[in-house]
Amino acid sequence: MAKTKLSEYSSTAGSNTDVQSVNIGEGMLPSDVNNAMRAIMSHLKNFQTGASSDDLTVGGALSVTSTSSIKVPVGTTAQRPTAATGMIRYNSTTSAYEGYNATAWTSLGGGATGGGTDTVFVENGQTITTSYTLSTSKNAMSVGAITINSGVVVTIPSGARWVVL
Repeated sequence: MAKTKLSEYSSTAGSNTDVQSVNIGEGMLPSDVNNAMRAIMSHLKNFQTGASSDDLTVGGALSVTSTSSIKVPVGTTAQRPTAATGMIRYNSTTSAYEGYNATAWTSLGGGATGGGTDTVFVENGQTITTSYTLSTSKNAMSVGAITINSGVVVTIPSGARWVVL
C-alpha cells in the first residue's frame, strides 16, 4: 500500500517498502532515495499543519513542557465526534469546555472569574435542551427558573438529589 501519511507507516522497519508509491526496497535507484525523502518531509509537514487529518496517539504520558498553551478541538454541539471516555473539547454552542465521562458529555471547570483572581461565581443555563442523567453517587444544584424542553428527560439516580434554588 502506498503510504501517504504518517499513520500508515509500520513500526516494523522492514514492512515499510514504499513511500508514496516510491519503491524503497533493496536495489532502489539513487533518485528514488531523494523522492522518498521529499515525500516523507511532505508527510511530516502535512501532519504538523493538520492537512493530513492524521491523529497522534501517545502510548505513554503526554508531557507538554512549554509555557504556551494547548489548543483543544472546537465545534458546535452538533459537531461532537463519536465519543470515547476521556475526550475533551470546547463547545462553541454552549461557550464552555466539555468532556466525555463514558456515558455523557459534561461541562468541565469550576467557578467563573470576576474582575480579579476570585472564582466565586458558578453560572448555569436556564433551559435543559438535552436529556441528562446525574452521575452515580453525585448530587446537583441549579439556581433560578429552569425549563426542561419537550422530550428531554432529567434522570436522578436513587439516593441522589437535584436541588433547584
